[in-house]
Amino acid sequence: MTSWIIILAVFVVFIAFSYNLILTRLMLLGAFNGPISKYTGDKCRIFEGPEACEDIAIHQKTGLAFMTCGNGYERRTQWYPPANVYTNYSYRPHDTPYVYDIKTDTLTPLTLINFDKELSLHGIGIYEDPAEPNELYLFLINHRINGSVIELFKHTLNTFELNYVKTFKHELMYNPNDVAPISKDEFYVTNDYYYTHKMGKLFEVFAGLPWGYIVFHSDKSNITEIVVDGLTYPNGIITNWDYSKIYVGTIGTGELLIYERKQNNKLELLDRVSVGNYVDNVSMDPITGELYLGLGLDAIESIIYMHDETGTAKRPGFRVIKVSNNTDEDRYYGVKYKKEMVIEDDGSFYHSASVAAVDSERKVMLIGSPLAKGFVRCELD
Repeated sequence: MTSWIIILAVFVVFIAFSYNLILTRLMLLGAFNGPISKYTGDKCRIFEGPEACEDIAIHQKTGLAFMTCGNGYERRTQWYPPANVYTNYSYRPHDTPYVYDIKTDTLTPLTLINFDKELSLHGIGIYEDPAEPNELYLFLINHRINGSVIELFKHTLNTFELNYVKTFKHELMYNPNDVAPISKDEFYVTNDYYYTHKMGKLFEVFAGLPWGYIVFHSDKSNITEIVVDGLTYPNGIITNWDYSKIYVGTIGTGELLIYERKQNNKLELLDRVSVGNYVDNVSMDPITGELYLGLGLDAIESIIYMHDETGTAKRPGFRVIKVSNNTDEDRYYGVKYKKEMVIEDDGSFYHSASVAAVDSERKVMLIGSPLAKGFVRCELD
């Protein structure tokens, strides 16, 4: 009798696991999207000029937005590991970081000082040292040909330069996606995949293999360690204003993960917020504490577009949602977080959006994409 109970229990667990896996894969394929509307409002416009601005970080005190931008065509045809493009190992990427002044609506490329390596940009994180009020430290994910690293630059406000400081490289950070600094010597980084080759990555994400993780690195204590593992394609990562919480978006499970940061820099999971689409980058408005998520709607559609060299593939749609503490009546029934759609588009207006960064003081939202031309500026009510 006992053996039959064990067999039944194992069968039930297997069915539950298979059911959840199937639902998650269908989510990746956009099965639960419903109709996607074309954006037709007048609050948003495309700022022409740059392209492939995958991540955006806003320095709230100054209203300056720092962007990691590149060349969309070269990312599809030459070299861009995040999109599984490894076509040309002799190619030398030359992506461009920009600063956009929200107040004056002006965009300026940043000149790199004392840096002569190739630059294939991805995630970005900003740290402001209280002892250096006129300086910012920018952490940039760089997918070099001989291995991915995190580059640290120092930026003096009211200039258009990035001064190279140092490079962080470690065997645990071989597929870095995004970075969240907590000092100029310490940071958290998402390592999104276990595999480094194209087919392995595709198999990993569609099979739902939980082999991604979060790394904490400190030059102060000479520590590099995995602090969270068992994640399915962790992507964007940020901290709150006092570095007590860490927020991570996942592509493989379509969740926002909320962690408490401990004194030993370990992370303890507080909440999982399911959003029904795969989550790319995460941004926070430090004034309101509201979180903004860039959501992809159809993984297959996005992959086809990423690798299209003809210009005929359908442009993938996107959504931006806002996650905040729930103050409605259903909070008494355990609904801790409120999820509100801010904007969506079927790919007609803008496409493949990966990030939405908000400056609530100036009532502006900026939207970027790793593949689209330009970025979007939206005026918030």
